[in-house]
Amino acid sequence: MLTSLQSDKSIPLLRFWTRRYAGVLIAILIILGIIAGVLLKVNQNQQSFQILQARAEQLSDSYIRAIDIIQSQPNFQQDQLPITPAAPSTPAIATEVARPVAQDFMQVFNEEGHNLVNFSSLDISISESLAKTPPTIESVLSGKKTKEKIEYKDATWLRVGMPLSKDGNVIGALYLSTPSPELFSENIETYGLLVLIILGIAFGGWLVIYHLSRKLILPLHQLTEAARKVSEGDYSPNLPSATKVKEAELQQLFSSFKIMTKRLQQLEQMRTDLLAGVSHELRTPVTSIRGMIQAVQGGIVTGETADQFLVTTLEEAKRMQKMVEDLLDFASLESSTVHGEFVLFPLWEVIEEVMQQVHSIEGFKDIEFDASPLIKPLKIVADRGQIKQILLNLLMNSAGAETTKITLSMTIEDKKLYLDILDNGKGIAEPEIPYIFERYYRGDSKRKKQQGLGLGLPLSRLLAEANNCELFLVSTSPHETIFRLMLPIE
Repeated sequence: MLTSLQSDKSIPLLRFWTRRYAGVLIAILIILGIIAGVLLKVNQNQQSFQILQARAEQLSDSYIRAIDIIQSQPNFQQDQLPITPAAPSTPAIATEVARPVAQDFMQVFNEEGHNLVNFSSLDISISESLAKTPPTIESVLSGKKTKEKIEYKDATWLRVGMPLSKDGNVIGALYLSTPSPELFSENIETYGLLVLIILGIAFGGWLVIYHLSRKLILPLHQLTEAARKVSEGDYSPNLPSATKVKEAELQQLFSSFKIMTKRLQQLEQMRTDLLAGVSHELRTPVTSIRGMIQAVQGGIVTGETADQFLVTTLEEAKRMQKMVEDLLDFASLESSTVHGEFVLFPLWEVIEEVMQQVHSIEGFKDIEFDASPLIKPLKIVADRGQIKQILLNLLMNSAGAETTKITLSMTIEDKKLYLDILDNGKGIAEPEIPYIFERYYRGDSKRKKQQGLGLGLPLSRLLAEANNCELFLVSTSPHETIFRLMLPIE
């Protein structure tokens, strides 16, 4: 039973794979979401630096213009330029420079690195902390723009440095700082949309995976149910036609399964027929032997009648022995435990012996044999006894098909001898042709009633293979049948 082979921890195939597909899909989407978040943060920082740099460039231009305006005044004096550190309220500059936005912190340094201007709407403690001379001041005074991040009180500040140039000369440096934007709070809608997209893709992907897995598992489920029925003895399970399945692998699987079940059904039928045949074939001679021995022993028959009973009893015993030997020989040949004794002998002599043996059997005396086309001097290397057994089985098989004439002919081609056995019997029915070399197969119901276990042709084919020969059916019709034995020759 299939159910007895199942583990207690087993789960349905659909649930098993959809869970794993869904887990892999969700894991991939989470990784993609993290990557997207990191990229979003990097992009946001880049944009913040670009905006801050653009404002710094605008402020630096305003600062240079303010200096030009002051220097162009008639009463301009050199000490009006901010060449010493100044407070954020320095009137000469702060009133002329474009003011930063509310959270920006602006610093101006002269070419010697002294702080000239600090301007911000922030509280004075933060301004003083951020007003320290930046470590990149020398780089900015050399004409380079800088970008940096500053960690201050668990917060991140972005700061850009711009050189102040006039007439091609750097006369100072302008720094503009601003708090780094809180990525989550400022992009909560973007993150929310990203989460919704991930959830939507995950759910849609799971539905697709579930649908595809269900479609794939359906034929497997049908096969599982069919296998369960076969294990219970039902060899005709209900399966869809292989042509209705589009997948090539599943088509082949369905087709092979149907062939297998048909084969199992035939083997089961042959097994039943074998049991019935063996029971009948053995019970009948045993009953006959027992009855005749009891008749002789009890004095019911005497004289010549008693002698005839004993002769009949001996014949029945020989027939039983022959059936048992056939079964043993077949089993030995199947297990490859019987090996032939290969010798050189004339094939014609063996054929003559077989024809004489068939003629000596009651009921086969009137069969005509035509062996004139045979090549009599031809010799072959094989097991003489096994070749004789093959020919005897073939002639007995032909003789048992209501044959009146059997013709034997030989042809030689490519170092191979072809021996054809042709009879004018009733032939073999077309549905039976594929099974004539199956063990225990005895054909239609009329032939099943005849003696034999259905081992003649299967045994002959095994003997032929043991002698490096081939035995096969050439053709059959309601009027004739031709079997061919191919023997290798030197």
